[in-house]
Amino acid sequence: MKTKRVCCALLISLLLFMLTGCGMIDNLQNAEYHGGPFENNLESARTYLLAQLQEKYGIEFSVVGKEKLHNYGPFHGATYSCEVVPTDTPERVATALVSQTDYQEVRDDYAVYYFKEDAEAPVLALCGTKDYVIDQRVSLEMPGTEKTWTAEDGLERFLSESGAYVKLVLRFTDDLDTETYAEYLYDFLNSLDQLECNLLLQAKANRFYIFHEELDILGDFDASVYTVEDLEQEIETFLSMGVPQ
Repeated sequence: MKTKRVCCALLISLLLFMLTGCGMIDNLQNAEYHGGPFENNLESARTYLLAQLQEKYGIEFSVVGKEKLHNYGPFHGATYSCEVVPTDTPERVATALVSQTDYQEVRDDYAVYYFKEDAEAPVLALCGTKDYVIDQRVSLEMPGTEKTWTAEDGLERFLSESGAYVKLVLRFTDDLDTETYAEYLYDFLNSLDQLECNLLLQAKANRFYIFHEELDILGDFDASVYTVEDLEQEIETFLSMGVPQ
């Protein structure tokens, strides 16, 4: 009987400790960082980020959506991210991020617009030489960075140092056999030596992705590692997964 009472007391003590501990964790996560460049609220974070962008690029920006403010507690503070556009060119949508600690200097991908046309043109030209490409989507993309890129940096330096790449989605005719799709991809991969940019290459047919790879063309990309047989097997794997757009 005494043993049962001791066990019950220990169990109650353990439950109380767990409940108290959970409360302490929640309190710690909800605590705010003090001394950062903006307060833990949307208005303060938004004002700070827009001021950072204007200082960085010398033009005025506006927030257009996808605002997220997350507090990581008293040690790392809040992080704020959103989509922005220059007020004079609202078609240039970029993403931007700041935080109270690690990323006090704004990180964004706006610089792609300095190089977008020149970087995408050779990719579009290559697609135009392939009769089996019935459509394509091409977009220059880059990771967010605190570095201030300008048009004077030049396309070659930007592509080699910024982490930028061209995202290319190829569209093939529907209802062909996998061997034909593999032959298309094999030919396209062996034509990429004409390009001077890294690629995120995807291909679609029948509303499904049949290929997806990051290609380090500026580095060690080697088209000779691909065979029609291997590509056909990869396509069959994608089709079996049934991953739509």
